Amino acid sequence: MTTLTMRQMVSGRLERFDARRAQAKRQARFGWLIAPATLVIGWVVLIIGIITIPLPGQGWLTTFLGVGILSLEAVWARNLLTWGVRAYDDFFAWYRRQPRALRWSLIAVLLVAVWITFMALAWAGWALGGLNVLTPVFHGWLGWDRP
Repeated sequence: MTTLTMRQMVSGRLERFDARRAQAKRQARFGWLIAPATLVIGWVVLIIGIITIPLPGQGWLTTFLGVGILSLEAVWARNLLTWGVRAYDDFFAWYRRQPRALRWSLIAVLLVAVWITFMALAWAGWALGGLNVLTPVFHGWLGWDRP
């Protein structure tokens, strides 16, 4: 089984998106809308990707695809995509060479960091008057009052 690098996964999907974009630009009388639509789609995909990074699934791939879509219209995004994909592939090449104990330790640290981040965000949302569904947790179980 061949493991694809992030660069290969992103470039394949990005080539298909760019081909459709170029075809739509040539065909449609609304070709002038393609560039703004590409930017909007790129930002939406990027935001969804960033939100889904800590969740199981394709968060990093979605993030890189969002930057890749933006790179069709913006030079800064093209430079960021090149650097980000290279750094991602380099990290995982390093990670695969590490002993199993270190890999499991890194995963444990990451899970704790994600848990702390989500709890902090939940508490902040509850403390600011939203997320009332969490009142039994923060006020009932933990005895915390809203500031």
